[in-house]
Amino acid sequence: MNLTHAEEFDWNMYADGYTGANRLLQNKTIRTSEKDKVFSREPYAQELLNIFTGHKSEVVRKDLTQGDVVKIADIYNIHGNLIDIELVGGLTVTVDLAREKKFLQIFGYTSPIEFINVVRNKEILKEFLGKGLNAYIIEATPSVKISLWQGHLKSVRDEFMEEIKNPSKAYTAKIVEANKGGFFVEVQGIDAFMPGSLAAPNKIIDFQSYIGKEIIVMIEDFLKEMNSFIVSHKKYLTHILPSKIQELDLSIQHEGIVTGCSKYGIFIEFGEIFTALLHVSKMSTEIKALFNERQVLAGDKIKFYISEITKDNRIIATTESPEEKLHKIQSFILNSKDAILESSIAAIMNFGVIVNLGEINGLIPIREFKKNKIMINNFIIGEKLNVLFDEFKDDRIIFMLPSKK
Repeated sequence: MNLTHAEEFDWNMYADGYTGANRLLQNKTIRTSEKDKVFSREPYAQELLNIFTGHKSEVVRKDLTQGDVVKIADIYNIHGNLIDIELVGGLTVTVDLAREKKFLQIFGYTSPIEFINVVRNKEILKEFLGKGLNAYIIEATPSVKISLWQGHLKSVRDEFMEEIKNPSKAYTAKIVEANKGGFFVEVQGIDAFMPGSLAAPNKIIDFQSYIGKEIIVMIEDFLKEMNSFIVSHKKYLTHILPSKIQELDLSIQHEGIVTGCSKYGIFIEFGEIFTALLHVSKMSTEIKALFNERQVLAGDKIKFYISEITKDNRIIATTESPEEKLHKIQSFILNSKDAILESSIAAIMNFGVIVNLGEINGLIPIREFKKNKIMINNFIIGEKLNVLFDEFKDDRIIFMLPSKK
């Protein structure tokens, strides 16, 4: 038969059972796709089929050795739990998916049947292959045997090593076990360790409560002595925080969990990744009383508003609503305009001095001290300083120093 006319030949009558002089039976030893059937028993049958289909299943890499990792080029010829994996270089190997349950689970499939039903779709199969899958060579002779799971582990380990040098990706880590130092976690099928100091933005009180949770991490390091990767949730927060902070709504009330206290105020964790400081100067009368009596404890819930976000992305909380704050500021400006006021220095910064006037605080910019030829370093926190209202700008009261007569 002329090969150029092969498409015109009616192969279906052979597939349905040929009733001519000799009945033909399908040769199931030949590797084919599901739509193809081969009846020839000639030694060149596989080679001829490969020419038609473009597959090169008999092209074998002679340099393969145990431990090699080879990229997967194609998946085809699905029959039962068996699939044919074509490796880059042309070699085709049959894989029993029943032995690759871990590989399937890492991609979200619970059984070989579920995986096979999904990858029958050519577009989904193309997307799956686009993940950059690899096969690990278990045996190279006399026949090649591969492991998809071990190929996955090897490629992930290589990716993690690269992430240590050039961090760019985040992964989901499942917390498996906890000890006093931190957590044993599983990331992409790899066992890793997450120190407690890198597991949360603040100190963790109850380590056991984290078991079973999933947390976003980045790769921190690899310890040869432990043969283990170190992962960090804090590293992820550092990368993601600047963009996420911009999404915070300063007009609504937030609720968070107290993680600790200092002499300056209360630390509050909220929105899973944020930490705010409720300074003592921004507490309500009720909360300030509890704070002074040391009745505010880690784990307590607390409601607050965001007063401001500093240039270094620190979140300052307040119990005062935006409406209450605006009304208070308007009243202050109306009653204090053109009056010399006594303030108390709350903080000395490189951009100026922050002062308190009762429940009102504001900024004396550094330019005021330069204009009056006053050294900012001469002042101390708590010292009294006379000020004049200048303007209300960028949600902050700006003061100036009275002119010397």
